[in-house]
Amino acid sequence: MKKLVLIFTGILFISSITRLRAQELISNSSMTGVCYAGTKINRIYIPPPKEFKEKSRAKGGGSITVFYTGFPADAKAAVEYAKTILEAMLPSDAKLTIDASWTKISTSGVLGNSKITSFAGGWGIDALEPYAFYPVTVAEKIAGKSLNEDSEGDIELVLNSSINWYLATDGNTPTSKYDLVTVVLHEICHGLGFFDSMDTDGSLGRYGIGTIPIIYDIFVENLTEKRLTDTLIFKQNSANLSNELTGGQLYFDGPLLRRYLSGTRARLYAPSTWDPGSSVSHLDEVRTLPVNSLMTPFIDFGEAIHDPGKLTFSILGDLGWINTRILHKPKKDTEEHLTEIEITTRIKSDTLYNKNKIGLVYSFDNFLTADTLMMISPSSDDSFTRSVAIPSYNTRLDYYLFAEDDFLRLYKSPSVAEKRPYSLFIGIDTIKPGILHTPEEYYFEKIDSLLFEATITDNLGIDTVYVEYKVNNRISKYFGLSAGIQDEYSKKLNVKPEVLKGGDSIQYRIVAVDKAAAHNTRILPANGYFTINIEALGSTVTHYSTDFSNANNEFFNLGFEIAKPLNFSNYALHSKHPYDSPEEDNKSFNFSATLRHPVIFNASGMVIAFREVVLVEPGAEGSVFGFSDFFDYVIVEGSKDFGKKWFSLADGYDSRINSSWLTDYNSSLDGQNSTFAGTESMFLKHTFYPRIPDKISSGDSLLIRFRLYSDPYAHGWGWVIDDLQINPLVDPVEKISSDLVKVYPNPGNGLITIYTGDIGNSKPIRFSIYNSAGLCIINNISVHDPETIIDISNYPSGLYIIVINKEDGIKTVKYSLIK
Repeated sequence: MKKLVLIFTGILFISSITRLRAQELISNSSMTGVCYAGTKINRIYIPPPKEFKEKSRAKGGGSITVFYTGFPADAKAAVEYAKTILEAMLPSDAKLTIDASWTKISTSGVLGNSKITSFAGGWGIDALEPYAFYPVTVAEKIAGKSLNEDSEGDIELVLNSSINWYLATDGNTPTSKYDLVTVVLHEICHGLGFFDSMDTDGSLGRYGIGTIPIIYDIFVENLTEKRLTDTLIFKQNSANLSNELTGGQLYFDGPLLRRYLSGTRARLYAPSTWDPGSSVSHLDEVRTLPVNSLMTPFIDFGEAIHDPGKLTFSILGDLGWINTRILHKPKKDTEEHLTEIEITTRIKSDTLYNKNKIGLVYSFDNFLTADTLMMISPSSDDSFTRSVAIPSYNTRLDYYLFAEDDFLRLYKSPSVAEKRPYSLFIGIDTIKPGILHTPEEYYFEKIDSLLFEATITDNLGIDTVYVEYKVNNRISKYFGLSAGIQDEYSKKLNVKPEVLKGGDSIQYRIVAVDKAAAHNTRILPANGYFTINIEALGSTVTHYSTDFSNANNEFFNLGFEIAKPLNFSNYALHSKHPYDSPEEDNKSFNFSATLRHPVIFNASGMVIAFREVVLVEPGAEGSVFGFSDFFDYVIVEGSKDFGKKWFSLADGYDSRINSSWLTDYNSSLDGQNSTFAGTESMFLKHTFYPRIPDKISSGDSLLIRFRLYSDPYAHGWGWVIDDLQINPLVDPVEKISSDLVKVYPNPGNGLITIYTGDIGNSKPIRFSIYNSAGLCIINNISVHDPETIIDISNYPSGLYIIVINKEDGIKTVKYSLIK
């Protein structure tokens, strides 16, 4: 498995971590939790908790959205049932997204695994523990808002399709099967934060992202109640820390858990042999009562636990799912002559809180000295206020707020209070606005609109934001940007498709003016203009083919070129060899080659075929395209709006698409990089039809591009494409009208009979079968009999397309394979 390379190393400095905004998440590609198949028989059923029925009737609780890949209907129903149980137990403002995959896991004894997709620093979300990393699931709960895109999964769940599963939801699990609902609950609880970052190589122990622990780590103690994250006792990369991790005497200790257990702690799983993904992040198998045993490391035959248990949810509560938020809108700088300023806040808590301990701490000398005022609630509700006297004009006020909950947990806002307090200046403003903007490098001609976006910030407030632009360096024109949420400004500039031609260019700059009396102004760029080039397109076509011997002007390349490198005798479309990879977390590179000819999408569909060699970094074993552990990939994409938005024509793939390529990639490794170079003899044919009926209609024109995505820290030789052909799935010939041509049984188990009725006909028929990914899996010619038997039973369940070609026409059949 590819190791996560972390942003923070060495000593933690407050100034470095607080530069990260809450929205700046750290991606995670390492496994969070593993659920092992136990070998014992444990016939037990723990039914769902009472909240399940109560909140299901009242439609209360949290919200979990699951996106499924490869699931049969009955397995999907079990996941939905488990999801509903957890929704009933989560707070009503909890919202999370899960990407779930049903796939074979070759690692022996693994029922499933899960990953948290990213982490947020506690300092950026006003968490109780500011110097810890929080899983994005609980971080969004604490922050009270989404920290990633709605389409991004917060948890990635992989379930082993080769397991003998019990898929019903009644808990009546046979002693020969494993209960799917139980495993799903187990893995989602890992995704909610029930996991650690502890690690040992057998001699030295360590934890955290860089030197910063994740939130679960902070609550892990040894037998004598010493926290493993106490660096005065257990240093990073030390033998004594390693000994604790494998010493069998680790505990989880937090105030919510202590209350549930009447003052005691929860024993954790800490075997003498370190087990990554299992040690520490599970409850002790022997000492945990059955009612709370969901999060033990093994799920046995016949074991059905449909209640996460109060112990598990007490732990999750300590991690932040039971939280208190101080809802405060920071005061902005002002040029008014004020004698006092009112500070207000609102408290939102998942538990009780002490209304007599809502406080305001403030300072006029950068916290060399400070005063504290207890805030009052005039309406005796959750709103609190207090005024601070301002001693003079041109004065800076620094302050923070605090609140104490029923578990004596003291929350601060901002959480790194004295180091990075709220701050406002009462006096004359001379600070210019800040502008963050990423310019577009190019647009294709025929574009009908240009989108301009920027993030504009100012200590006093923004008065005006506008764009000065000109086409081909002619007369300047102007238009304003409209304010959105969170300092975002944007404007879509509509243009006639025929106005911008290939070779044209647009020059522009962004101007922001603040609300100060002096109208402080910032211009970006400070000198000159940004330039967007307009790229030419070729004629629209219904078919396209090239061997790349004379195609230099046919493609718009970014990181690709049409070349004939060493080991190749003919020209082809090559990525850079080797391609680049970023050397920093949360960075990625995209290299692309776009066909300048728009291709008409035929009513029958489209077939794209080419020869290729793919030597790009393979993802983790069993990883699915779209998941964080898929790593680098290549993909063919389309756009029907001339490049403004792109969508996949088929799933991305990597060197694993062919076993010989994977072997070659891994045969010559230098660190994390592969130095194996592709050769012409490695070419293989790739044929697929795009799965885009929801994206494009018959007669639409489609731009097509080839893209190589590179994530951090590892790369290979790259990608080469030759002999490209793009054609309609069915050429414009008359469709077969005869009812004699039949495909049966449909649905079926993979043994397909094609009946043509051509008794005595000496001419065979040609047929092709495409899978749901658009790949051509069979392309063959039948024998002379009226019936042809095809066997695709070794392929997975799903929808397939059968194309039958005869002299008198073509018939396309949708076939459902059900096992």
